[in-house]
Amino acid sequence: MALSIVIAGQAFAALPKVTIGHAMARQGRSFTVKLVPAEEIAGASAEFLGQKIRFFKNGDEYRAIIGIAPEQKSGKHNLALTIEEDNGRAEKIVKPIKVLPYKFPSVSFWLKPAKKKLLAKDLIAEEWARIEKTLIVESPDQKWQGLFSLPVSGPVSMQFGTKEFVNRQKRGQHRGTDLAVPMGTKVAAPNRGRVVFAEKLKAFGGTMVIDHGQGIHTLYFHLSKFLAEVGEEVGKGEMIALTGKYHRAITIQVNHYSFSITNSYHFTTQNFCLV
Repeated sequence: MALSIVIAGQAFAALPKVTIGHAMARQGRSFTVKLVPAEEIAGASAEFLGQKIRFFKNGDEYRAIIGIAPEQKSGKHNLALTIEEDNGRAEKIVKPIKVLPYKFPSVSFWLKPAKKKLLAKDLIAEEWARIEKTLIVESPDQKWQGLFSLPVSGPVSMQFGTKEFVNRQKRGQHRGTDLAVPMGTKVAAPNRGRVVFAEKLKAFGGTMVIDHGQGIHTLYFHLSKFLAEVGEEVGKGEMIALTGKYHRAITIQVNHYSFSITNSYHFTTQNFCLV
């Protein structure tokens, strides 16, 4: 249920209403914050869990989508909002958001030394830095429409947030959803967007990133072939790549996001449903 909060004070001629969806959100999920009406609002921002959040204007409202990392500590955390007027004045509000705990599954597997090298922290960090350059760009226009669909049709082989143990050592929590499909399966864009990254990497394999606008990106790993190029606009359902093979299984990993929300790769929404 959404929670409505009215900002105190008389700076605005007509006070905007702040609506927070899911004021109690669990680990690994996302929630929305909306400011209505957009009249007289020059801009808005927020801080949550040490992250700066940007609002985007959509019709008669300003909206931000905020993600919660799967390993985020449960409990109450402050959401600090700043709403700017056309005249330069600003209203501030602090609202507690309750993060609920969630019991994620765990998985253990063994990798041979040659394969384990692909998990080297330096290699992953170097490759991720290249990918992340595309995620820090927040295009202002919303490209997506409606719900996001699955890029392939197949059983889930590993859920988002799964705790991974490799060769008896804890590696972290899985940042995507793995879907088990035959190698060479066509991958469809889950929604409208623009391809901003498409490269073959050592640790992540064939990697593609689609920018859906307003800080929302989808990421695809372990691809064998790209069918769309960087800079290309793609529509929902359009074929963008072919799946490849990764470590133990034939999968595609989709960071729901899987999504990257507001420049942070570890934030995700619930499985392929953007709220």
